[in-house]
Amino acid sequence: MKQILKSKTGTVILTCALGLAVAVFLWRVAGLGRWWEVRGAIRDIAGGSQKEMAEARTTLEVLDNREYVLEKLEQAIGSDSFGVRAKANVLTTLKMLNHPRALRRALDSGSVTAQRAACSLLYGDPQAKTRCGEIALAWLKDEGAEDRSMAAFYCGQLDLKEAQAALLAIALRDPRTEQERDLLMRALNAIDEPKPKELVERLLRIAGDAAQHDDLRAIAIESLQRMKDGPREEILTLSIAVLNDESASPILRAKAALGLRDFPEDRAWQALEAVLLSEREKNSILQRNCLLTLGSIEPKDAALAKKYLDRLKQLLLDRRVYHHRYFAIRVDVATALAALNVREPITLDIMCDYLVDEDKDDRQHIVREEGWLTLWVLTGTKFDDVPEPELWQTPPQPFPDPQAAREFFFRRGQLRPGVTAKQAGMAAKIAGDLAYMQKARQVYQGFKGKILEQWRAAAEKAKPEPPGKEEGQGEPEKVEPVGPQKPEPPPGDKPN
Repeated sequence: MKQILKSKTGTVILTCALGLAVAVFLWRVAGLGRWWEVRGAIRDIAGGSQKEMAEARTTLEVLDNREYVLEKLEQAIGSDSFGVRAKANVLTTLKMLNHPRALRRALDSGSVTAQRAACSLLYGDPQAKTRCGEIALAWLKDEGAEDRSMAAFYCGQLDLKEAQAALLAIALRDPRTEQERDLLMRALNAIDEPKPKELVERLLRIAGDAAQHDDLRAIAIESLQRMKDGPREEILTLSIAVLNDESASPILRAKAALGLRDFPEDRAWQALEAVLLSEREKNSILQRNCLLTLGSIEPKDAALAKKYLDRLKQLLLDRRVYHHRYFAIRVDVATALAALNVREPITLDIMCDYLVDEDKDDRQHIVREEGWLTLWVLTGTKFDDVPEPELWQTPPQPFPDPQAAREFFFRRGQLRPGVTAKQAGMAAKIAGDLAYMQKARQVYQGFKGKILEQWRAAAEKAKPEPPGKEEGQGEPEKVEPVGPQKPEPPPGDKPN
């Protein structure tokens, strides 16, 4: 052993052992390991993925030296190594570690990026509003600043009147980079109403220019459609043109469609209806957006509002709509017909078809579920063998005024008026049982004559009485629900 230690090999062994001992000392005793662990965690918090950030925060939470962790996090806030977003993540971590004073201190930090990071977290706090406004305005005016689009957003959120001139200057410049385009879009959203005339003209040019970036065009058209005092004829013409432009991006066309809800007039209705009914249109989601918009168009004039509701009913009962290839539109038909209390023979036929609807894209059988709920709402039919039959004893009453039902046209499940979470959950459960739904369909078809007669009688009683009748006569009479019946198919009849 002595010979080995005296040899070159021994020297190497001794050197390695000494180095290992020094490393152990530095790692464990001098705190190098802790320093390295905290340093890595802070870097992951500053710029890692969501998973890495969560793991890093857990690492810091379980370390036994809280003061050391807080010290290093606060050093990161004052460091020039991290930008605004990174420091916002670090400040959020300090707050999670029950050190909220760090955010307030950062508002007056000597580091400008720390101030801006604190502003991004505290701009909604009434006590910090004034200071955040000062920071956001200075940030917006700093043309070389990082993440300047964030400053534009905060200026808008804080409603800083003194920022309007700077925002308008930004809005009137053509962007050259992605960052400048993002800044322009945020500035457009932050500019107060009424928009200056020169900005309105610029927005019209941007929205109608196919060479512009789709996101920028979308912001421009949204800004125009929201205007209360804008050039409505030009905006309407532009919106319809974008909606009809099959080469435009789907998102842009959707923005145009949804924005037309604020134009309660025939030109808007006809444009939306044409896209919804078009057999050439390949964008089913856009067609659904058109249907949703048609349901939300609400003119102030009562006669026109009634006219549009009648039009909506006609559309819902158009085969191109109720048999649309996109299952979500069929769901919308089911919910809207119930909300509008459309008790007509074709409604019963459509909903019976929906009970056995099969669509590979409708994995949760939502069409069947909503068809079941609509039939229950409109007929009150009871089934003895349905799970928890006590849930289905009393269907909700229809709205006395169809206009009042507008907000419920396209709400499904427990968001329907009068439908509970338990009822919606049970409907979803039985919708997955195709054999049961086939039997239920045949029961409804077997009761069709009785159901239609009850609907007819109820409609007759709901008609206004001639003048001279006593008050209270002629009110709608509650229709007794059909059933109870077990959903057994009639003898010799096979489910379709």
